[in-house]
Amino acid sequence: MLEVRLLGTLTASLDGRPVDLGSAQRRALVARLAVAEGEVVPVDRLVDDLWAGEPPPRALAGLQAHVSHLRRALEPHRRPRTPATVLVSAAGGYALHAELDAVRARELRRSGSVADLRAALALFSGPPLAEFADAAWSVPEIERLTELRRTIVEGLAAVEPDPAAVVDLLTSHVRDEPLREEPVRLLARALYRGGRQADALAAIGALRRRLADELGLDPSPGLAELETAILRHDLGGGDATSPPPDDAPPSPGEDRPDDGPGLVGRDPELARLRAVADAVAGGPGRLALITGEAGAGKSTLAEHLAGTLVGRGWHGARGRCPEVDGAPPGWAWSEVTADLPGAQHPAPDAGTFHAGRALLTTVAAAAKPLVVVLDDLHRGDEETWRLLRVVASAAEPGVLVVGTFRPDEVPDELRATVAALAAVTAERVELAGLDPDAVAALVAAEHLEIDDEAARRIATRTGGNPLFVREVARLARTVGLDAARSTVPSGVRDVLSRRAAQLPAAALSTLRRAAVLGRDVDVSVLVALEGDDEDRVLAACEAGVVTGLLVESGPDAVRFAHDLVRETLYGELPRLRRARVHAEVLTVLEARRPDDHAALARHALAAGPVAGVDRVLDHAERAAGEARRDRVPRTAAELLTGALELVTDPARRLRLRCALASAHSHAGAGAPAVGERGRALAEAARRDDPAELFAATTCVDGPVTFALAENGELDRPLIDAVGRLLGRELPDDDRARLLAMRAFAWHPREPERAEADADAALRLAPDDDPALRCLVLNARFWSLLRPDRWHELDALGTELLAVAEEAGSWGHRVVGRHARFLHACYREDFAAARVQAATALSEAPDGQLAAVLGWTSVFAALEATLAGRYDEAERLYLGFGAEMTERGLANASVLTFVGLIGVRHAQGRLGDLAPMLAAEYATRGEVVADAYAAALAAAGRLDEAREVWRPDIPVSRDWWWLLWTALRAETAQRLGDTEVAATCRRDLEPWRGHLAGAMSGTATLGRVAPPGEHSLSR
Repeated sequence: MLEVRLLGTLTASLDGRPVDLGSAQRRALVARLAVAEGEVVPVDRLVDDLWAGEPPPRALAGLQAHVSHLRRALEPHRRPRTPATVLVSAAGGYALHAELDAVRARELRRSGSVADLRAALALFSGPPLAEFADAAWSVPEIERLTELRRTIVEGLAAVEPDPAAVVDLLTSHVRDEPLREEPVRLLARALYRGGRQADALAAIGALRRRLADELGLDPSPGLAELETAILRHDLGGGDATSPPPDDAPPSPGEDRPDDGPGLVGRDPELARLRAVADAVAGGPGRLALITGEAGAGKSTLAEHLAGTLVGRGWHGARGRCPEVDGAPPGWAWSEVTADLPGAQHPAPDAGTFHAGRALLTTVAAAAKPLVVVLDDLHRGDEETWRLLRVVASAAEPGVLVVGTFRPDEVPDELRATVAALAAVTAERVELAGLDPDAVAALVAAEHLEIDDEAARRIATRTGGNPLFVREVARLARTVGLDAARSTVPSGVRDVLSRRAAQLPAAALSTLRRAAVLGRDVDVSVLVALEGDDEDRVLAACEAGVVTGLLVESGPDAVRFAHDLVRETLYGELPRLRRARVHAEVLTVLEARRPDDHAALARHALAAGPVAGVDRVLDHAERAAGEARRDRVPRTAAELLTGALELVTDPARRLRLRCALASAHSHAGAGAPAVGERGRALAEAARRDDPAELFAATTCVDGPVTFALAENGELDRPLIDAVGRLLGRELPDDDRARLLAMRAFAWHPREPERAEADADAALRLAPDDDPALRCLVLNARFWSLLRPDRWHELDALGTELLAVAEEAGSWGHRVVGRHARFLHACYREDFAAARVQAATALSEAPDGQLAAVLGWTSVFAALEATLAGRYDEAERLYLGFGAEMTERGLANASVLTFVGLIGVRHAQGRLGDLAPMLAAEYATRGEVVADAYAAALAAAGRLDEAREVWRPDIPVSRDWWWLLWTALRAETAQRLGDTEVAATCRRDLEPWRGHLAGAMSGTATLGRVAPPGEHSLSR
């Protein structure tokens, strides 16, 4: 039998003998298949993962060669031409059949005994999958296996009888996981039982300070109760504050929920959520999140919680994010307000701000306590997530908001929303698989009795996923228990396909076409799609309901029982046939729902050329325009991207490209926006049409907070195009728009020109066009980011806030907040800066949320540096760099290394950065010459420092002028260049006593030294 170890260095053994897996790529292939735990991984996914998204031309041949070599190593005695049984081919991919230490660890954890938990912990020989940490596919798997170890450690600590052993186990664990309450609670309990009352109280006190300093939170009531019990010496032999183990029987009279067939094995998770509800009932509102893979039971748990609370006298409302594109923005909240009496509805074009106010008024007026369930947030849109931030951050007393989503399908915008709401998130419940006992109970609820061995096998093959378990049970009812025991499918798609295959051929064909419509199916539309054969459609729907593939959701509507049901049936349609069905749906919807532009565009783009290119483009453009008006620019960008793949007419392509650049810029995707603008400028220049050139020049019109160009490089095509257009006769508002565009392009390389253009644009922009004045004031803000103009930022920010309110531009309000934040940093009033940062974070629309999270996290790193929390500061700077680089933010790596310079400088370790800055210098050249020379000089490598140092290049007078000039002064001192040192000291004199660089809100070297001193004070 093949055994594979993932919980440390990857190793494999066959019947106890080590197996040489070969090259690094073959080892990666084994690891990638192993983490799938027997499931088939499609070939294209393997190719993408092994070659990091950039496969060579013969990647498939290379993959097959790797598989062939591995099969010889893993099955050395397999006879030629006989099927492989270890590394098998199936369903368009490969699967690895092996015993895995990760699976064994989970099984031991579920046992819950001290011996089994110790054995589970012993399986970890090092960081899981460490050698593959740089691969994108490994990131969620490493986190999953790391979380498994966390739960094993904390589970063992909960049942380990020896207090000293618990202290040894948890001391390093608490250090590695400083914000987790459960290990601190267990550690404090063990310390007390070991006679160390003072140390127990110190552990709780340290956690309280960390929670307050880093998250602004108080410890949970359970931890506070434990602290009180320790103070009173009232712990006794047990711990009244600790929950019973998951497998402990209920105590007499315990209030346990009635787990009907919909909720089995979720008592601990339900108890955590009910504890949050109890706190909310008499205090401020909170957010609770339930996450898990498809079918894990998120919706069931949320509904059960809501039902339990309503039974206790709560009031409830529920909204579901629709699976199909095309629903009105914020649809889930529309469903919520429909459940609340006296709901206020803003005007259709009122925008998010007024929609949020109306929603808050409705929630505030609703009867309390109130539980609001938002289901499937991963399918939401920008409006849904924005309104979630508005409602949750308000913390309305007596209101519990419960959100569910799949963690592996979280869009960046939802991830940013969850991060922004960390301070009001009271609980995050992550649903793992059910244990074999719960699996047996769930199967019994499907009217099928199984023995312990069958329950164990089903639990292993399904991962305990409740949906998968139910599907296996339903299949067993169809084909028999013996067949189900021996042929439990490796994936739920196989289960669903086999269940669907039991339907009559005509019904199955109709349901596959229904899957094209989406999860919610309008039966009348399906009838029209099926040639008005109503009997055929109704028979198919009835068969679907009877077999559990569909549920009746209305008088003329059905719904697929789960997304995976629809996806399975949809995937069974051949690709060419699928496009034609989308075209047929498009024809039906054009006649029946001509104003449903989003749905029409979705089907049109899916149909592609089959539906006619011009027809598809018309629908895509209309839907994109509607999305822009509804302030969902990311949806507009997705539609326009799909349209651009089809367009051939040059004029139309240019128009679509300009619209796409605008949508990207309003969605906060600066790099893609500038890229599309560059292509639009090139196309417009070839066509030599002034109107088209103007459109291309001004298409990046969204709020600008971060630099759009890497290294501040000048966008020469844009600057030249503006110059040509300004030489023509133009209205004042057009001239103002062009000047604002050029002001953005000049800074920071040409700050005086940027300021001149911004000032001229401000004089030309009419007072009765607040949208244009927002753009111009944004350019003016950009031109002020220089030391001699920083003092003007507060007034500019105040004006921009007022004009943005008038224009209804929430994104430009965030720019105004940023301006006021930077002015507070300039004054070194960091408390005021925190207020502006927090307000910007709560107000930011989705397009600006990532950028706001970026500069607020960098500000947190700056404050950590000033407080001497250097490890925390470095972690924040590095995290910012990775996140923002992934989002395509220009200069993200520069921001990171500037922050690290500040941290290492404060520690007296600047020389440690020389290797990193050498790589930056090789890429960026003179832009980082001063920083590289400073690190070399600090490391004592003076000759090397002199070779790269460029004191002849003036320091750009931008947001980091003070920091770079101060660093140059230190380098000059170390290198003995008295002339440069004197020049720097003279330039720095007006800033004596200021924190060098802190005005940027990003990093600092410390205070500028008084005259006569030769270095910055730390």
